[in-house]
Amino acid sequence: MIMTVAEMIKETRTSSNMTQEEYGLKLGVSRQTVSSWENGRSMPDLQMLIDICNMYHISLDKLLNEDNKFVNKIDFYRRIGKILKIVSMCLGIGIVIYMLAFARWKIVAADKNEAFANNVKELGFVLEDGVYSMEENGVSFQLPNQKLPFFRDDFYVKNSFAYLEIDTTEISIQVFDEVNTVNITFNHNRSLEGTWTKTGELKIIESTLNEKETEMLRQNEKVIKEASQELLAIHNSVYDY
Repeated sequence: MIMTVAEMIKETRTSSNMTQEEYGLKLGVSRQTVSSWENGRSMPDLQMLIDICNMYHISLDKLLNEDNKFVNKIDFYRRIGKILKIVSMCLGIGIVIYMLAFARWKIVAADKNEAFANNVKELGFVLEDGVYSMEENGVSFQLPNQKLPFFRDDFYVKNSFAYLEIDTTEISIQVFDEVNTVNITFNHNRSLEGTWTKTGELKIIESTLNEKETEMLRQNEKVIKEASQELLAIHNSVYDY
């Protein structure tokens, strides 16, 4: 006679004249679990099935050969178990890699943030209103108060600024990532971009200055050159980690 796992459980219980509650107590499960087994809504795990078969002297091999549904379910859960194990391993490896990368970034960030702050302070800059500032020979130098961005090995932008006034014209000088390139702006409007050559001449890359501003630049080139070169020296010193 072919018997399913559900039928076998019910048969062993009824043949022993046990209620579902008594049967469950013998196996260490609830009455609802036994009822669920008998109705086929759920099935015992393999170890529980082995215990039941041993208890009632039933051939496990024969039972499994007869109940393909139970065998397929065991195979399904076994495959799911393997997949979950692989996923868990990959997740664990991913977490370890992330933690190592994060720890490395924390060390790099701490070193570079400290080096940046120390370089700025050694030059005499003071933190005011969220910006590092220093006055020297009528020129106001400014640096951003920045921290290394999350998971980056360097700042998004490396920039430095200098501000001076000639007659009634406000001139700002900016140095960005290109350490030898300066941007000189007149009255927050027109500007030029250029580099200072080794001979001390300003090589203009691009300019939107009008004739008056170009003449002012020529007449005050020495002052602007000194401020620019001082700013370049500050920039190179600050961003030298």
